[in-house]
Amino acid sequence: MDQREDFVRALLIEIAELEGHLFTEEVVRSVYFGGGTPSLLTSDQLGRIMNELQRVFTLEVDELTIEMNPDNVTPDYLMSLKAFGFDRISMGVQSFSEKSLSFMNRAHNREQALQALDDIVASSFKNYTVDLIYGQPNQTKSELQEDIDQLMEFNPPHISAYALTIEHNTRLAKQVELGKVKLAGDDHVVDQMDLLAESLKNYSLYRYEVSSFAKDGFQAKHNQIYWNHGNYIGLGPGAHSFWWPKSSVEKKRLIGIQGGFFKGFSSENEVAFRWSNPKDLMSYIYNKNDYQLKIRTLIEPVNESSLAEEYIWLGLRTSKGFDRSILSDLYKYYFNTKQHVRLKQLLKDGKISQSGNRFSLTTDGVRIADYIALDLLS
Repeated sequence: MDQREDFVRALLIEIAELEGHLFTEEVVRSVYFGGGTPSLLTSDQLGRIMNELQRVFTLEVDELTIEMNPDNVTPDYLMSLKAFGFDRISMGVQSFSEKSLSFMNRAHNREQALQALDDIVASSFKNYTVDLIYGQPNQTKSELQEDIDQLMEFNPPHISAYALTIEHNTRLAKQVELGKVKLAGDDHVVDQMDLLAESLKNYSLYRYEVSSFAKDGFQAKHNQIYWNHGNYIGLGPGAHSFWWPKSSVEKKRLIGIQGGFFKGFSSENEVAFRWSNPKDLMSYIYNKNDYQLKIRTLIEPVNESSLAEEYIWLGLRTSKGFDRSILSDLYKYYFNTKQHVRLKQLLKDGKISQSGNRFSLTTDGVRIADYIALDLLS
């Protein structure tokens, strides 16, 4: 039997097992099909998953996204996705250069990427995002500009642009370790980041998060759930979840003795929980009991202080920044004397700007966003 069908059946079981749970009582505003390649599933399989989600959860969805590879895009497939309610596509082009695509070991080629974009533009999908990778070894600014110019011919409403990162235990990581590949220097990566931001402004694509650029009204709604500590449930191997109970009653339901999902986590300091599903696909499909037991070992209780620091860190990556009144009212978090001094210095240095209680990074600050967040929090 096709293993994809086995996966879909296991996923449908996982969804069904949540029926009647506290997690299904909250209205779902966004659904994101991502991780791996969901576009390998047939339209019928995706439809069955959506039907089960609608049966078990309360869906009032503002955004329904699916990740796609260029080599999976066809006009018929796009039409079927639209019929099932999908209204946003996230496609990983990465580059239009054959050299770069080969270096990154991508499954598609330049022509497939161009054809996929042609198909999307010709379809009824008006909301889509395209991924680009910059900061590749030996990638010149002119080569990056060529990628940008090529993509802008399609006038996308949203772009996610990431500096090349090295994942552990990959072929690229091994090549770097052996000295066969030399990574681009920090200054070179920053120069390319600046080039990207300036070029996209000319097409009314403005940065609203370090790696995200959008036309007005096309900012990703799903990502903002993560950035603002909204509750979310991840389904399938390797999926991540987060839940912040709204009240002490809800918390007791989660950790209660009678069927509590987080039974045993009862510290008053723990206000939220995050967990991840094991990544083992075979166990997910064929050994569900052991798989579910393992999830409990991956539950991480989170206290208010940790959430507050996350809010600052994530906020500094967005154009909205963080609000000190939210820090005190929602997270019960207050800057100490050293943090106040450091914040004033960052304002003086032009790395951070202030509007009332809200602080956000300037253009200069965005270049070193993670460093500033680490500096302020430590």
